[in-house]
Amino acid sequence: MRYRSESSHYYSTKFMRNSKAVGVLWGIFTVCYGIIAIVVFMQDQWIGDDSNSKGPGNFGLWRWCTDSQDGREICRGRLNDFSTILSPAFRAATVFTGLSVIVIILCIIAFVLFFMCRSAYVFKICGTMQLLSGLCMAIGILSFPAGWDNDDVRSICGPKADDYKLGSCGVRWAMVLAVVAFFDSIILACLAFTLSGKKLKFLDEPQYIGNGPGSVYKGEINPGFLGDNQSLAGSRKSMNLQPVMLMPHGPEADRYSEYSQRTGRASSHSPFRGVPPNVQHNFQL
Repeated sequence: MRYRSESSHYYSTKFMRNSKAVGVLWGIFTVCYGIIAIVVFMQDQWIGDDSNSKGPGNFGLWRWCTDSQDGREICRGRLNDFSTILSPAFRAATVFTGLSVIVIILCIIAFVLFFMCRSAYVFKICGTMQLLSGLCMAIGILSFPAGWDNDDVRSICGPKADDYKLGSCGVRWAMVLAVVAFFDSIILACLAFTLSGKKLKFLDEPQYIGNGPGSVYKGEINPGFLGDNQSLAGSRKSMNLQPVMLMPHGPEADRYSEYSQRTGRASSHSPFRGVPPNVQHNFQL
C-alpha cells in the first residue's frame, strides 16, 4: 500500500506539472492568435496587383489603396462610414472579421477568471469563444472573394476579375495570415476543450470499517499472506486435531494418583501420571 500511495502521488504531481505547462502554452498562443486577428483586420494587403495587372494597387477588407499619377499612394475606406467600403461582400467580410477580433479579445480578458473560478469552466468558456472567433474569421474569408467583381477591383485586376476570380491580381500575405489564424483558432479551441475534460483520478486509499479488533479491512490484501493462512487452516483440518482438555488439580487427582500407584497399571499404560486408564480414553489429543 505504501508503494501504491507513492506511485499515485508521483503520477498526480507529473500530471499537474504537464497540464500547467500545456495551459500556459495555450494561453500564449491565444494571445498570439489575437494579435494575428487584429493585424489581419487592419491590413489592406489581402489582394494586390501582379506583374500582369493594369495598374498598381491593393485591397483589404475595408480599405483599398491605389497609386496616383504622380506616384503617391491614395487609400480610401473608413470603418466609421460603411458607404466608403467598395462592395456588400467586403462589408460582410469586415463585419465578421471584426466580430472575430472582438470575441478573441474578450477571450483574452476572460483569463482573469482563472483566479476566481475552476479552470475546467474557464477552459470551456474560452474554447467556445475561440471556436466562435474562428467561425467568424472563416465567414469573413469566404465573403471577401464575392466582392472581386467590383469596378474598382477590375480597374487593377483586369476585366477577367469576377466573384472568386482574381484575374491578373494575386493573393497577398494578409489573406494567407487570415487562413492561418482560422486554423489556429480551431486548434486552440480543441486544446481548450481537451484541458477542460482532463480529470485527475487518484488511487483509492485503504479504508477501515468499524472500530476495535472486530473491524473489517477494505483494500488490498497480500495474496501471499492469504495463501499461508488458507494452507495452515487446511492442514489443521486434514489432521483433524481436537483441543486438549486439562484436568484441574485437586483432591480427586490425588485419589487417582494413589490408586494408580497401588495398582501399578497407570504408569505402564498411560502417558499421564495420576490419570486412570478408564479416564484417559475419554480424551483425545
